[in-house]
Amino acid sequence: MKLAINLLRRNWRSGELKLLGFSLMLAVAVLSGIAIFTDRLETTLVSESNSVLGADYIVRGSSPQDAAWAIEADKAAIKHTQSALFSSMVFAGDEMHLASVKTVDQGYPLRGHFEISKVPFAMNPEDIQVVTGIPAPGEAWVDSRLLPLLKIELGDKVAVGEYELRITHVLIREPDSANPFSMTGARLIMNFSDLEKTQVVQPGSRVDYQWLIASDDSSQLKTFVDYLKPQLSKHQRLVDINSAQERVGRTLETSRQFLLLSAVIAVLLAGVAIAITSRQFSARHTDQVALMKSLGASAQRIRSLYISQLVLLGIIASFIGLCAGELLQRSVAVSLQQAYQIRLGSATFYPYGLSFFSGILCLVFFALPALWHLPAVPPLKILRRELAVNMPQVWQQGLLALLAVLTLVILFSRDIELALSISGALLAVILITIAAAYGLLLLSKKMVLRLGGFWRLAFANLQRQRGQSLVQILVFSIAIMLLFTLTIVRTSLIEEWKVQVPDEAPNHFLVNIPPAELNSVQAILAENHVRPEPLYPMMRARLTHINGVETTEEQRSIANALRRELNVTWSDTLAEDNKILTGLWWDKWQRSPANLPGVSVEVETAKEIGLNIGDKLQFSFGGLLLDAEVASFRSLDWRSMRPNFFFIFEPGSLDSYSPTYITSIYLPADQKSVINKLLLDHPTILVMELDRIIGQIRSIVNQVSDGVLLVLWLTLIGGCLVLLAAVMGSIAARKQQAGLLRALGSPRRLIVGSICAEFAILGFLAGLIAIIGTEILLISLQTFVLKTPIQPHYVYWLISPLSGAVFVSALGYMCCRHTVTTPPAVVLREAA
Repeated sequence: MKLAINLLRRNWRSGELKLLGFSLMLAVAVLSGIAIFTDRLETTLVSESNSVLGADYIVRGSSPQDAAWAIEADKAAIKHTQSALFSSMVFAGDEMHLASVKTVDQGYPLRGHFEISKVPFAMNPEDIQVVTGIPAPGEAWVDSRLLPLLKIELGDKVAVGEYELRITHVLIREPDSANPFSMTGARLIMNFSDLEKTQVVQPGSRVDYQWLIASDDSSQLKTFVDYLKPQLSKHQRLVDINSAQERVGRTLETSRQFLLLSAVIAVLLAGVAIAITSRQFSARHTDQVALMKSLGASAQRIRSLYISQLVLLGIIASFIGLCAGELLQRSVAVSLQQAYQIRLGSATFYPYGLSFFSGILCLVFFALPALWHLPAVPPLKILRRELAVNMPQVWQQGLLALLAVLTLVILFSRDIELALSISGALLAVILITIAAAYGLLLLSKKMVLRLGGFWRLAFANLQRQRGQSLVQILVFSIAIMLLFTLTIVRTSLIEEWKVQVPDEAPNHFLVNIPPAELNSVQAILAENHVRPEPLYPMMRARLTHINGVETTEEQRSIANALRRELNVTWSDTLAEDNKILTGLWWDKWQRSPANLPGVSVEVETAKEIGLNIGDKLQFSFGGLLLDAEVASFRSLDWRSMRPNFFFIFEPGSLDSYSPTYITSIYLPADQKSVINKLLLDHPTILVMELDRIIGQIRSIVNQVSDGVLLVLWLTLIGGCLVLLAAVMGSIAARKQQAGLLRALGSPRRLIVGSICAEFAILGFLAGLIAIIGTEILLISLQTFVLKTPIQPHYVYWLISPLSGAVFVSALGYMCCRHTVTTPPAVVLREAA
């Protein structure tokens, strides 16, 4: 071991190990920086998103939670609290309103916070107070809309059942606002201890009980949730952010996949960089091994010395790289905190341990095969330097490297589909590179004879160094492919997230508009220059029979549309965000001999229920029955923030029922006072404010977007490292070649021009191969991992080859420009 340490010091001082050590340190730094940062970012984003829910999980049901659950939660150090939601008439003098009442217990909310104010509809930050507590007993916080509805002010009292509460604050934002459509009226928040005093909740009352749980220990929380699930009754369900707010859940899932993808790409780039530098290190040590064998060292002794050096180098470089990665991710976290005033959570041990382990694993799998052959170097090599050395086959090293990559990809991503997608794309790039490189070499034979100047010298170099040219094209192609893949995925994700919440998307819903008040409501909106979406008649109905057979409990457990009453409508025009997939719309549809009115069904609901075109459905409208026939299946965009319906009936089929109307509007922050005017004149209208929820979603999306951009920049560092290592691998040969050409009288401009031209050719071909591999990888990712539509990226077919030629040529020039300054005498003496 002492000899191995001394050799490691000597080799480091002589500079032979510096490139390999630096590559490993930088690779581990980039890899650990991404892994630790993404782990912290994912944890923080989940916590931030759960503030929409008020907890990590909520048990919702029509009955209170089991008292034993709280005991088990305390034993497991799980935070918990409770709330109850119900509709109740709220009175103030002669005024009344059917409000949505929420009673909250101590500790609520477990995630997020309340925002309250003394100013109704407050939007200015200085008017809003952030609190983590709840209303005191005898007090209440109310929605701004309740003040004009009941004609009251702060400090007045309102009666909920048999108990009076003093209004102390206006409620601006509350946690657990993921489903605003669950509210039947303006919100009133009161203390849980006051619930019994109201005497509102009686046996048979319709109450939504909620038991909230949260924990910073994800493994402990998962264990408790697994314990909890079998305890739930059929009237209770467990809710998390993905099920409560699909849009936020989808954003988190795609961001998690992207962060995993970036970490995987960092693994690949790190491995390629180490493979290149270790092969160079091995080639430079053949003379040293020959000398050691001539002095009597055995093959086992030599192999032991080099493995010991490798392990020591791996431990030291991985530790330094891990420290650098920690500093890197901390600086990134600080910039994110300054931008969004959020504090990233602590990382788990997993990314630290895995990053350190990956450095050792990369060094063993990528570097050991190149060093394993060294004991086979003959002692005669020290006298006959031209003697050939049996280097390991590239395909053998590539197979081991692919095994290491697959292992690390699975460990980092914990996603088999992602690992297989990237591995398949890599194999495709390798095959395409080999075919294209051989084609280039064949073409270069003809080009050498036809071209002159530095172009002829460049093609001659490609022809002379076939193996090295093939390896460089392969390395450049993989690096460019991975970087373009990450860039394209990041761009498409950001565009998708921005489409989810357009800048002027409707942010308020007007529900329960009586037919007699339509003209008045439209006049108020027009007077204030507010353009509503189309007004739709709306009724509540329950689907009870399919083809004459009553729906079963099993069907209701599968399809949410069968478990509750749904909002239905009729319309003669198809909305812009609706599309007929199967069947016909009313302008082409004709009734069957059964002469039943037609109904158009949302396609996903139809799949859940198992419907087919022509099926006969029976609906109950508050006890009044209506039979209808399925005329078509529709797709629709739930992200449009416009009124959408599972079932749209044929015009005229619901004329005997009494509808109310629904629409959505966009209100800027400075026009919130329109709601006061609307509610004063039309107190029966229910206004659902989605602007706060949209703002929260946008905040999460922006945090994810900036985090993704920072991760992309970290990965670009790894890509530049790979390209640099590939260029540095040919420095020695180019230095010798440049010296010989200068000794023969070649001008400096010819040598520099040939180097730039050669790297430009390699970069152009690598860029062309890279975009082909990128499209293959993207198709695989879009199909199996991200679940997004497949689409080509035409502009990158132009950008990739050109940018590859320019960037690789510039990098080659910067790395090789000093080779032309080497005195010819030095080169000739070394070549002798």
